[in-house]
Amino acid sequence: MLSYDRRGDAAWITIDRPEKRNAIHVEGWRELARLLERAEAEARAAVLTGVGDAFCAGDDIEVIDGAETAAEVEELGDCLHEALFGVEKLDVPVIAAVNGLAYGGGMELVVGCDLAVAVEGATFALPETRIGAYPPYAVERVAAVGGRKRLMELSLTGEPIDADRALDWGLVNRVVPEWELEPTVETFVERIAESPAASIATAKRHAARSASDAGARDRVVGALSQLRRDDDCRDATRAFLER
Repeated sequence: MLSYDRRGDAAWITIDRPEKRNAIHVEGWRELARLLERAEAEARAAVLTGVGDAFCAGDDIEVIDGAETAAEVEELGDCLHEALFGVEKLDVPVIAAVNGLAYGGGMELVVGCDLAVAVEGATFALPETRIGAYPPYAVERVAAVGGRKRLMELSLTGEPIDADRALDWGLVNRVVPEWELEPTVETFVERIAESPAASIATAKRHAARSASDAGARDRVVGALSQLRRDDDCRDATRAFLER
């Protein structure tokens, strides 16, 4: 599902599950967390991207629907928390190279990254509430980035926004033609590598000091558990899968 490739000072991590538009299951989230830790040890920056026309469609909905027991829901919540909040805790910058749609957990990954470059046709959405779930990382972080009203529009309606609006809302740094995506990301990496690693790590650590909030994990697991016990939410998840 994920590949790891060193390119100069950067470690490129690519989500490779085109048949599911790069949706990530539980083991995929765990693998992502492991590869990010590897990048922290080996490279000056990590780059996240996807194959095909999708960056990441978020969680595999079949996994959410299959989380029946309290232990299964807790496992799902823990792996999401480890991967999404873990991006903030790394000492190396993480750059999202958004090659296409970024929905649900995919958009949350973009928000969690320190820098993001999107192609002109990229779209962003938080559709979790439509399937009886919720975007755990986004509700903790997007308001601080783009403002509460924008977070509410995204998470309550589930409607997508385009790359230009994502730029206007401060969710990405650049919007470029497809052929400029990798060169733009590589320029960011080159500039990062010109500074001492300790300076970069300190700047990132202080910017992400809220990532150490011990209560975030309990909020994520508790909310997911409550939603998976709600009949209407479970029906919404199954209705999405049937469509």
